[in-house]
Amino acid sequence: MSLPTAARVCFTGAAAPKTIETGEVPAVRPALEACARAFYRVRSGGQELPVLEARLDVTVENDLDVWVFYPRPARSPLLFDAALLPRLAGRAMAGVVLTATGARTFLGQKVLRPDDAAFEIPITPEAEAPGTPPLPGFRSYLRLGVEHILTGADHLLFLLGLLVVCRRVRTVAAIVTCFTVAHSVTLALAALGVVTLPGRIVEPLIAATIVVVGIENLLLGDEPQGRWQGRWQGQWIERWILTFAFGLVHGLGFAGALAALGLGTAGTSIVGPLIAFNLGVEIGQLLFAAPLVVLVWKLRAVPAFARYGARAASLIVAAVGLVWLAQRLVR
Repeated sequence: MSLPTAARVCFTGAAAPKTIETGEVPAVRPALEACARAFYRVRSGGQELPVLEARLDVTVENDLDVWVFYPRPARSPLLFDAALLPRLAGRAMAGVVLTATGARTFLGQKVLRPDDAAFEIPITPEAEAPGTPPLPGFRSYLRLGVEHILTGADHLLFLLGLLVVCRRVRTVAAIVTCFTVAHSVTLALAALGVVTLPGRIVEPLIAATIVVVGIENLLLGDEPQGRWQGRWQGQWIERWILTFAFGLVHGLGFAGALAALGLGTAGTSIVGPLIAFNLGVEIGQLLFAAPLVVLVWKLRAVPAFARYGARAASLIVAAVGLVWLAQRLVR
């Protein structure tokens, strides 16, 4: 959690600080620890679990690492309620990725939002059996990949910006292929530990890619219907190169979801999970891109949309990306 986000969550009222400087953490540590204790309400079989201990530390990126400990749950279901998350209502992309594992099985993962801040998990006998690293199986990683892309508004908005100006199947295929290959490369490199960047750098970069794509659409316009000639050919080749470069950035964002699950810890192989997660991302991407392209091409039969639709969509993409960029830079 970033220090500005901690300030918004943990302090309320007119006198509440907008951010917390690193040097101020010792003075407000008791308030932050109390906030950490209250952030989640955890129930086991309907009975609330007390907080045993809460600890926090400032990372090298000036974020907060927080650990909160509860008694071992004895009854199903296990319910997590992010009680303080609604304080971030109205902030784009505000949310918490909650991943639950047992001793030998993956229990579930959900992105909690201010308007959907609860996650209920059944506790199965397999979850309580000891002795095996707590990592999901192939199907679980596949599902996580699908869910990650379909719940990632920034990735979907980026794809919208890329595809809304396309008029040919081969152009769509080339754009999607460039994005797929690029994010697969950095996803693998990040999972192997070759490339690592903190989220506070990656998230603004992802927002910046959205802004650039939206602005480029406004300058470049729709893909020409006839044969590419002159400047069009060069500009669309540049678009493919740009898509590949930006896909490298988005791959680092995908890698964060795998890191949250402890991929590769305890000597476990990363090959199967990496393939499954990446395949899930591609399936989710296809589920979004295919109907989007069909819809846009159908709407092009409407004269008003044919003239203004792609430009209007690109303007929205650039504007939303700019808002996200500003918000992520001040976190």
